[in-house]
Amino acid sequence: MGHKNDHTKMPRMLLERPDAKPSMFINDISRLFMHRVRRECERCGISHGHHKLLMELFQNEGATQLQLVQRTHLTAPTVSVALGKMESEGLVRREADTEDMRQVKVYLTEKGREKVDQVRSIFRGADADMVKGIPQEELDAMMATMRKILKNLLEEEDK
Repeated sequence: MGHKNDHTKMPRMLLERPDAKPSMFINDISRLFMHRVRRECERCGISHGHHKLLMELFQNEGATQLQLVQRTHLTAPTVSVALGKMESEGLVRREADTEDMRQVKVYLTEKGREKVDQVRSIFRGADADMVKGIPQEELDAMMATMRKILKNLLEEEDK
């Protein structure tokens, strides 16, 4: 049986590595951030993976199941099972598309919108904790650097 904070062992070791690369920090920061989000969501009764679907539906109300698969990068069976569970919990409703009856669109319910508010609050809290104690000018410089890194990676993908 692992220790409660086994997921922090490698990131803690990374802090001491003189040969650490930006990618190593980005990877560990992302994993720790998402671990926290998952843990906090589960405490609020939001199952693993459901937060992705809730946030995607918040951004794109009336998305089809296929669009949800494509946008969340979850598998089709995972989305199908999750939507069934979310529908039974009263978080979403599915309706046939009036223009194309073969398509089923997914919408948030009022209860689903309340869960979205909880998820957004969890993300805001995790974001705030992640940058606490860092002066704004350092954050601005870091964000400029992160944008450059993302731009570089996107340019490589486009080649």
